[in-house]
Amino acid sequence: KHSIRIDVERDKTLDPSPLDPIVAFKIEDTGIGFDQANYESFSTADSDYKARRGGKGLGRFLWLKAFDEVDIDSCFRDKRDGAIKRRHFIFAEDDNDADAEPEAISSGRVATGTVILLKGYKELYRTECPRDLQVVAQRFIGHFLPLFLNPEGPSVRLADCYQEIDLRQFFREHVEALASEHPFTVGGEDFSIRGFHLQSGFSEHHEIVFAADYREVLTERLSRYIPNLKNKLLDPERGPFAYLGLVQGRFLNAKVNSNRTDFSIPRETSSDRSLLNDDITLQSIRELALTEALKDIGHYLEEINADKTERVTTYVNEEAPEYRILLKQLPTFIDSIPPSASPSEIDTALHKQLYAKQVELRDRGSALLRDAVDAADTEEYDKKFKAYIEQENELGKSALAKYITHRRVILDLLDRAVSIDRETGNYPLEKAVHRLVFPMRKLSDDVPAEQQNLWVIDERLAYHAFLSSDQPLSRTGVLDTAVESRPDILIFNRPLLFADGNDPMTAMVVVEFKRADRDDYRSEHPVDQVFRMVREVRAGIKKDFNGRQIRPLNNDIPAYCYIICDLTPGLETDLQNRGAYRTPDNLGYYAYNPALNAYYEVVSYTKLLIDAKRRNRVLFERLNLPTTFLP
Repeated sequence: KHSIRIDVERDKTLDPSPLDPIVAFKIEDTGIGFDQANYESFSTADSDYKARRGGKGLGRFLWLKAFDEVDIDSCFRDKRDGAIKRRHFIFAEDDNDADAEPEAISSGRVATGTVILLKGYKELYRTECPRDLQVVAQRFIGHFLPLFLNPEGPSVRLADCYQEIDLRQFFREHVEALASEHPFTVGGEDFSIRGFHLQSGFSEHHEIVFAADYREVLTERLSRYIPNLKNKLLDPERGPFAYLGLVQGRFLNAKVNSNRTDFSIPRETSSDRSLLNDDITLQSIRELALTEALKDIGHYLEEINADKTERVTTYVNEEAPEYRILLKQLPTFIDSIPPSASPSEIDTALHKQLYAKQVELRDRGSALLRDAVDAADTEEYDKKFKAYIEQENELGKSALAKYITHRRVILDLLDRAVSIDRETGNYPLEKAVHRLVFPMRKLSDDVPAEQQNLWVIDERLAYHAFLSSDQPLSRTGVLDTAVESRPDILIFNRPLLFADGNDPMTAMVVVEFKRADRDDYRSEHPVDQVFRMVREVRAGIKKDFNGRQIRPLNNDIPAYCYIICDLTPGLETDLQNRGAYRTPDNLGYYAYNPALNAYYEVVSYTKLLIDAKRRNRVLFERLNLPTTFLP
């Protein structure tokens, strides 16, 4: 039945007040004192003398981090003659050889004990120290909680010149009275978790403590495992609190290491081993302990999730409708969003979920296609397909609907870009169409997929490996040439960065746009223009982005040329004189130049629009979009 008394000394230069700054602490105990073994341990850096009781041999150095010096006055029983002796010395940074030889006591004292005075409280720590003795009591109990749970521990009293607090009684009234205890079993071993609702002052974080013999061994932040516990919980009656779960059990008492810093058990549970006694892990203990802890705090987390759900739903409906497809699955990932998440944090969390859902659906879609090949009959395949579309692919349907709507808008804009301006009587410049199909002055790696609308010309062009839009040939980065010609669009259909440097280029595509209704090609005929560019590209020594040569498959790699323009009478006459053939719909011309190994197609804007609308009509109808276009 030992006792500890802590006296708080306050600044006496001010008018006396219970909230005067604290300048020193005096700690008095009835222990065995600084006998020879304890003193030698005190004088040894990193001493492991009390490791079995949780001592790490560093505490006295922390004294000097916060205080200028420590006055130590201790009485102990000398084991050699049984007499009570006194050891008194000052411990300070500049006092390397303190004279602490014991001296005999002639007064006949029979009690042992130590008085320690921590004085010269350094300003950095003094200004942060609570002044209210009640708060100091809370901090003390929060730090030494296992000590107060041990019924065999000493009595502890905290006092100043105004009041005195029995810390064990304070603990029973303010902490233990609200505590819960839940037993659980892991691998045949019995454990328990005691849950404490620690009000402000006791603890600032939610924690789980693994203890042995009422002493803390490992402490972990609960927010690592329960994201909703990043902030304090709110009790409507008692205010904000931090949850602390103390896990104990005979198994932990037996497995704690000699330094009381860890347990000699595996940290993680192996997936291929059965849970026998030797297979009890820290993870398996923690998982069941948290399951029990949720019985104490689960309803607080439900309230947090309800509030987050409302805020996330409002954000999606008002600012980010592209995530609306995720609202049905919100309960499955609401825990991963911080309780006080800002709009940007909510957006980041939703984006991660959207990406994960896309990957999952892609895998499911691949499995569906594999199953379709192995399906015994079409009825079996239809059943799987229907289940995938209706139950699994809500996200895919939403993305597809968004993309089809995008195509519908692009065709509306294209229709306007090739139509006469009724106010001016002029047609827009060809760059209006160019920009809709592909942004100008860009390379393929500069433009995200959603801004590439090559499907307007030919769906196959979307699968290019390299594209240059309105860039001089000398600046494409893949041709060694000084030619400054600027194809509207130049495409190579094979990658230009080859792993082994041997794969050849096999074809090129050249696209040229001309202004709607143009009939004057005196400077250069559009067919001659694309043929010239084909020659200039072939003449350039092809290089990859590392400067290595890329050999063409041959000197006449195929060229495919698209000339997008209006079929005016003069242009049609020129094309017919060159031997070009009409397309079956009478809206374009095509021809092949064997000398250049080049195929070209002249596509009228009317044909461009009609063909694009026909290809996409079935998609618009499926999505219930109008198939008649805006005037």
